[in-house]
Amino acid sequence: MKILFLHEVNYLTKPIFEMHEFPEYLAALGHEVGFVQFPEGLSKSELANTPFKQEIAGRVFTDVRLTLYTPKTLSGSLLGRLMTALGFKSQFRKILQEYKPDVVVSFAVPTSGWQALSVAKKSGVPFVFRSLDVSHKIRRSIFSPLVAMAERFIYRNADWVSANNPAMLKYCIGMGALQDRSSVELPPLDLSHFDTGLLESDALRERYKIPMDARVTLYMGSFFYFSGLPELIHSFIDTRKVDEYLVLVGGGEQEKQLRKQVATLSMEDFVKFTGFVSFEELPGHLRMANVAVNPMHVSTVSNAAFPNKVIQYMAAGLPVVSTRLDGLVQTFGHDSQLRYVDKSSEVYPAVQELFSSKSLAVIGKANQADVEAKFSSVAAVRAMEARLELLVGAKL
Repeated sequence: MKILFLHEVNYLTKPIFEMHEFPEYLAALGHEVGFVQFPEGLSKSELANTPFKQEIAGRVFTDVRLTLYTPKTLSGSLLGRLMTALGFKSQFRKILQEYKPDVVVSFAVPTSGWQALSVAKKSGVPFVFRSLDVSHKIRRSIFSPLVAMAERFIYRNADWVSANNPAMLKYCIGMGALQDRSSVELPPLDLSHFDTGLLESDALRERYKIPMDARVTLYMGSFFYFSGLPELIHSFIDTRKVDEYLVLVGGGEQEKQLRKQVATLSMEDFVKFTGFVSFEELPGHLRMANVAVNPMHVSTVSNAAFPNKVIQYMAAGLPVVSTRLDGLVQTFGHDSQLRYVDKSSEVYPAVQELFSSKSLAVIGKANQADVEAKFSSVAAVRAMEARLELLVGAKL
């Protein structure tokens, strides 16, 4: 098949997740794969030197090649995003005419998703929307009502809606997706990648000035407004014991607030901000932790989403404490070794209970086995491949 993926973020700089994994796994299986990105973060001068079309090496698999399209816009800023939203149809029409895909798979909503769907429909190209989150509530914005309208348009008109977990599927159907044109395809995960990093973990503790015998709690991911990180930090500072450290891997809109919160109480020696780390260094960072956490606020957004960080934690053999999110509970069931709490403020006390347990390693191994059973990259990619082949076959 000739498959064209679409997202409204930067393919080359975004931390690796399924928007990279599905395309590159499918390319490794012999499919021809293209990707349309939005050049998030690039300046006007950087964009001037960015070709409309280029061949790139994969980020998950460096030996696969993809065709990357970068629509012309003013910059990778909010203004550039607004310009893209207004003028994307003509650019996507040009891409479809040139690339001639058998099927389009979109992760995008407001910047380019609804426009791409309209063009694909008129061109007779099957369009799959891959639903990962509640787009209109991810960020607080005056544009949220318009994003919600774009979501509904996509759910109601896509040829197929593929959700990454059962709770997300329920949300999609509630927003207008048809039950007989929707399904759950779990995301792929390279389990072998997260089974590495043990040797690097000691060096990383040394880098961040964390004693080798310290108990480390780790959060990895974006610092969104619903992350629950302020509550996590407050609980940590309030109740930490002398040998306990908190490591925050990532960054985002809350970072300035979080750093101020830590600095105000002079806790910089015990709360470590690493910034974003490369995909290659991620396993080592995970493995220097004793417990990993997902303190997201319980809400419509977080209940429908499936935090990729949690399966990465589990793949690295870590015990995990998370707020009780529908997407996690419905995917793993009530009998898993995931530890659930009701509120973000309850996460760190639950971590401390785990620290006093003698079964940390057993819990970590059980989590690893659970992920291996559900998220084999081979099974996930074959399921997505089969879904796309059905749509392409129906068109033919």
